Amino acid sequence: MTVLFRVELYVKDIEESLTFYQNIIGLQLFGRNERSGRFNYDCFSLLVTSVSVLDEKHYFSRNTEVNMKGKGVEFIIVVDELERVYERCCKYNYPIEVEVEQYPWEMRGFKIIDPDGYFLRITSK
Repeated sequence: MTVLFRVELYVKDIEESLTFYQNIIGLQLFGRNERSGRFNYDCFSLLVTSVSVLDEKHYFSRNTEVNMKGKGVEFIIVVDELERVYERCCKYNYPIEVEVEQYPWEMRGFKIIDPDGYFLRITSK
């Protein structure tokens, strides 16, 4: 049985978000159009879509009183070269929430906020 897992993030500025995930985090852009882009890795897809596609009846449009995106969710992105991603985040002034740390399960990582306020843990393999 093949399982595919997808996450879709709705963002204010599609170009800024695609640039962040491609050039800062280092994900490979698989496909895109003017309102969305998709990053694929193995059995996972990250979809980044402009909030402009949502009408006023959509759940996310009706519940705008919360400024924080994805409250209670931490997205974990596993990368080959943790230090290079960390250096790019620092170079482009993305706020580091938690500096690089060693985890008890023999991995390392750091935590950052993406341009739309999503909470990300960038971790090593």
